[in-house]
Amino acid sequence: MDQDQNSPEISLAEQADLAESFVRELAETMGITLEFTRHEMKDDILRIEAAGPDIGVLVGHGGGTAQAVDDLVRTVLQRAGGTIREGKIRIDIGGVRARRAEALEGFARRIADEVTETGRDIALEPMDRVDRKIVHDAVAALEEVASRSEGEGPQRRVVVFPSAE
Repeated sequence: MDQDQNSPEISLAEQADLAESFVRELAETMGITLEFTRHEMKDDILRIEAAGPDIGVLVGHGGGTAQAVDDLVRTVLQRAGGTIREGKIRIDIGGVRARRAEALEGFARRIADEVTETGRDIALEPMDRVDRKIVHDAVAALEEVASRSEGEGPQRRVVVFPSAE
């Protein structure tokens, strides 16, 4: 199913169908039945939430298995559509991704309040690119603070600082 650079673009709906099919087959080999709900998000991102009984094994400790499934789906979609793909698909096993985003947004607001009160920069612990984006987006919605990323590789972190007025 590989496409070359001259092939037509694979639509977001086609990617979603392919992602759901892959995750469904993976779950079925483990004896798990899933239902999928699609959530359109900003920036042409489609979050597909997978839910069902006994889903804990697909979530894994700390959401690690859920993240691995999302990474596998990204690989499947890259092979199907190459670099010519519309939007982005994110698989959210058991709502782990949505709960994590909500928690990070709240954390970012609390850090922003602290930066506003003290006037000092706060460097957060290193985090992956997905979590950094959530924090940057949450901070960008606030007027009194701004953020930047610093560091390299697994040591890359977000720094929240007072915005210049």
